[in-house]
This record gives sequence, structure tokens and C-alpha cells, in this order.
Amino acid sequence: MASSNIKGITDEAQLEPAVRGSVWLGPEPATEGNTAFFYGTLMHPKILKRVITHKGAELEVAAAILFDHTRLHVKHCDYPAVLPSDIAGQVITDGLSDDDRAVRGVVVKGLTSRDVECLDVFEGDEYSRNEVVCTPITEFKKLSAVDTQQLLAKSGALPSPSSVTVSTFVYKWKAPITRLSSEIWNYDRFLEEKVWRWLDREPTDEEQQEDMTRQRLDMQGIIIAPEGGEGAILPASDDAKTEAITFGHPTKKYFGFAQEYVNLNCGSFGGVAKAVTEYCDVLARRAEERPDLFFRFDYIPLLTQTRERVAELIGAEVDEVVVMQNATHAINTILHNFEWKDGDILVGFSTSYYAVARTLNFFTEHGSIHPTLSTIPLRFPTSHAEILKQFREHLQSLPKQAGTKVVVVIDAIASNPGVTLPWEEMVKICKEENAWSIVDAAHGVGITPVNLRESQPDFWTSNCHKWLYTKRGCGVLYVPRRNHRVIRTSFPTSWGYVSPPDVQEFHKIFDWTGTNDLVPLLSIIPALDFRQSIGGEKKIMDYCDKLAEKGGKRMAEILGTEVMDHNGELLNAMVDVPQNGLLKDHLALSQAMMQDLLTDHDCFVAVFIHDEKWWIRASTQIWNEISDFEYVAEVLKRMCQERRS
Repeated sequence: MASSNIKGITDEAQLEPAVRGSVWLGPEPATEGNTAFFYGTLMHPKILKRVITHKGAELEVAAAILFDHTRLHVKHCDYPAVLPSDIAGQVITDGLSDDDRAVRGVVVKGLTSRDVECLDVFEGDEYSRNEVVCTPITEFKKLSAVDTQQLLAKSGALPSPSSVTVSTFVYKWKAPITRLSSEIWNYDRFLEEKVWRWLDREPTDEEQQEDMTRQRLDMQGIIIAPEGGEGAILPASDDAKTEAITFGHPTKKYFGFAQEYVNLNCGSFGGVAKAVTEYCDVLARRAEERPDLFFRFDYIPLLTQTRERVAELIGAEVDEVVVMQNATHAINTILHNFEWKDGDILVGFSTSYYAVARTLNFFTEHGSIHPTLSTIPLRFPTSHAEILKQFREHLQSLPKQAGTKVVVVIDAIASNPGVTLPWEEMVKICKEENAWSIVDAAHGVGITPVNLRESQPDFWTSNCHKWLYTKRGCGVLYVPRRNHRVIRTSFPTSWGYVSPPDVQEFHKIFDWTGTNDLVPLLSIIPALDFRQSIGGEKKIMDYCDKLAEKGGKRMAEILGTEVMDHNGELLNAMVDVPQNGLLKDHLALSQAMMQDLLTDHDCFVAVFIHDEKWWIRASTQIWNEISDFEYVAEVLKRMCQERRS
């Protein structure tokens, strides 16, 4: 699931500017001597001290009970919510015990109004500050001398609600109760499994394993069964040992698709996991309720976490990675940063994605000084060896001049047809032939393993929304340190630009490029957490690759044709199958066919023309099964027959 520290303060320095200006969530506190009841992460003295930005030398703490309230787990988060027990009964429908109706926590005395202001910012807009009474059950001690876990262990049995009480305030849940699980939040479990995330330290191996296990259990009740084989999932229930479910149609419930829709085209617009949508909905609400707080202070720490996660995924350093809307945007950014001269050459392919091909046209046609476009024709089916031979010969044949440059835009996986190119070897050839390499891996992360430390392209970009289950649009741009000097500005130019001879840190050029919906860019974190919780990158990719191979052959069998790739070196999670019987190679016909697929048959597969032949491209995901290929093939077969007649 999504990393749940989205309300956490990760650094005291981050908090300082964020609390300028009041963000009151309840009655105005006294200047000194405020008392608060804490029941979640703030029970930990180190976390409390970090939030209030001082050591709390004057604070006193005691274990306490808040009666007639219940503490529930916030879905996909480390922290809990407290709300009146009668409302909690709407979440836990099988009844609440006496213990469930009494929240064990700590009551802290001596908080200043400044402390409360910091707490208000920390709690955010999911909570409201309310006055209550609680019942202390131990003596008050200095905060600096307290181990909260030991303090609570000494609290014993529940006292009578009529015992001595203390007036205090508590942060009650005010967001929708649909975001709460029916699980009672447990402080001891938080200390064992989650607290490392909040204390700026790496988890132990045991903590990391427990954290992954807990995430899997929280993920709508699914866990990975080691004995279940590739892509196996087991429901977290008493029937788990006998109720095995493999990747396929059962996993559609973790996405937002209509149940009847047969989607064989995630290669265009992807599919967003529900867990990602829920995470992003939380962030979107925060952005809308307090825009300045989110955009000025909350966004950059989340962006940094996002860059860290994606850098790990693609085998790059964090300072070499930025996120942006899509790969087309990234390629435009790179090309705009080159200083073009007469004699420069821009190289593309006949199979380049149409938006990228048009971008190359623009740069080679616009302005009085511009590069010359050179296009390498590729006709499939072919082999990697033939592609590499043709590529090297083409670069060697270019009319190079002293002081000029050659810039090559290489597909990692072409769009239409959806074939894997030997891009790592092509990058090596570029180095040998003194050409710049820009790798368009729009189909990259989530569909194939990537290690940029090994392949070392000059530039590399990928969409995340196609295969990684993120929101749309979301992409990543990689620029190795050796080429940071090339990238002087974002596209469009914005706050990060600095005038020569000053040099800006690469990532800061892209941290803020104008007001926009930034939430999709942050959806990489929950997407990666979701993928890890259902088996990880290798299991997902293996399932999709194997199904694409089998599904493509089954489609070809039904259509009476054969797949484009016979030896597997072009294959990925997309498979290309030719169609018989369509005589027109007109865009209007392909558009009409795709519209018929959607409106009349509730399915979709890409239809395109390559080398004067009609083809279909089927994109395979974990929600697909072989029956999807069969259904779409039968539909296409009937459509071809109807058009022939």
C-alpha cells in the first residue's frame, strides 16, 4: 500500500515555515498550560518532540483513558483515528466491547499555544481539535523520563468512568468514515512494525519483512502465497489455504474498470490501482482544503520521496531523476535544451511514436538555424541483429561536419508495432559513433526491467501511467550527472532557471514548473507499494510476458494468421498479430473499427497499419486471461468478415 507517512513531519526544519500563520482546527488555545490527549503516533515522545520542535522539558505526561470513544485504523496509513463509539459502531458492525469503547493513550500537560499550532498543522484537515475529559490512570511524570510503552503497560484494568478526570483536548477524526478500517489500532504493533518510518532510520530486516506482510494484509485482504506459483494471491481469510486466486480476472477488483470491459490496451492509457486512487484522493483533498500549505510545504518532501523510489526502480541516482507529466514532455524538454547549429542531425525512426515524430519535424523545420532530420526505416518482422546492423550503417553514412552533433531518439519499445528494440546495444553504438542518445522508453517502467547505471544512455524517459498503475499523466526523466550541464531549463521555463554562469541543481529546475495538478506525479509511491504487495516487479512482468506470448498465438490461430515475433526477442507484454481481409489502409477505417470495439463489444485493442498491412496490438496486464484474447479475436474476425462482405 501507499507509504502512510503523508501527514508526517520528516524534518524539524520543514515544519518551521509551515506553521507561520494560524491553521486553527478548534477553539483557540491558552498561551500556556494546554493539555492534550494523544492516542496515536504522538504517544511516542520523539515524534511529539519533533512536531512541537523542542525537547518538551516542561511537559508532563500520564497514561489516560478516553471513555466512550474508539480508536480505528486509517486505511493504508500508519496512524489511527478516534471518534465517538456510537459513530465507530457504523464501521465495526458486529458490536464494540468495553475495551473498544475506551481509548488508552497519554495526556500531556504544559503545551504552549505555539505547540498547539504545530500540532494543528501536523494533524491537518483530517482531524478537528475538540475539548473532552479523560481519566488519568498513572501519576504525571516529566516527558523526558517516560517510556510510553512501559507507561501504558502499568495502566492496568479499566478504571470507572466516574474516576477523577482532566479537561483536555483531542484530535478527532472528521474525514469520511469510509476511510477507516474495522481494525482497532494498536500502539505496540505500531512500535514493532512502523515506527522506524517516523524516526529517520532504516528498518531492520525483520521490521521490513513485517511491514511488507502487514501491507499485504491491509491491501483489501490479500497476501502472497509462496507455494502458489507465479502471480499467486491468497485472500487473507480462514479459507486462505484452499482459496487460491491467480492473476487474471479476480484482480480486476483492484482496479477501476467496469467489470464487463475487456481491456487489452493498457499500453495506451494504463490502469490505475484503486489503492493509488485512494491515496491520491487524500492528497487532492489536502491540496483543495489548504492549497498554500500543500503547494508551499507539503509537496516538495513528497516529491523527494517519489524521486527516491523511482530512482531505485530504474537503477539511477536520486539527483539524476525528475518526474513530469509524460515522455513526450520529457523529449521536448531535452531537445529544447540543445543549442542547434547548421549541420546538426536529428535521427528518428519510421516507427517512432507519432507525437515524437511530429516533435522531430518541428525541430528540423522551425527557425533559421535548425538540425536536419534523418529517418531510419524499420520494417517488421525483423531481428535485433538486422536492426543493429542497419542502425550502425545509417549513423556511419551521415554527412558529419566538424563541430556539429548527431542526436538520436531511440525507442526502447516501439508503440506500433509494440516490439522491443535492442536499445542498450543501440546506446553503445551511439557512443562509438559519437552521437547523443535519447531513449524514448514510454513503454519502460513496469513492463521491462531497467538498470540505467549499466546501460548509461545520455538521456532516458518513461511513462509511469502506462504500466506502473499510477495516475495519468505521470512520467520520469533521467539525465546522468555528466549531462546536467546540457539541461538548463524546464519546458516551459520556470522558477528553476538561473542565468549563466550560475548553475542550478538539476532537480530544482523541475521542482516547480507552474501551478498544476501535482498529485499524479506523487502517485508513483503508492503504485510501487501496491505492486510490491501483490508479488513485486518480476512476478508481474513474468505473468504479463507469458500471457502475451500465449494470447498472441491464440489470437493468430483464431484469425488464421501468425504473430509478428517468432523467436521471442521482440516480445514484451505487448503482442502484434496481423489481420486478414481488410483491404483499405485508411485512418478512418481503423478509427471506425476501434469505435465499434468500444461501443458494440465493450472491449479494446489497438488497430494500426505497418508495412502496408493491418495489425492489432494486444497489451497484457495482470487483470487479463487467455479468454480475453479469444473474445477480442472472435470479435475482430466477425468485423473483418462483415467488411469483406
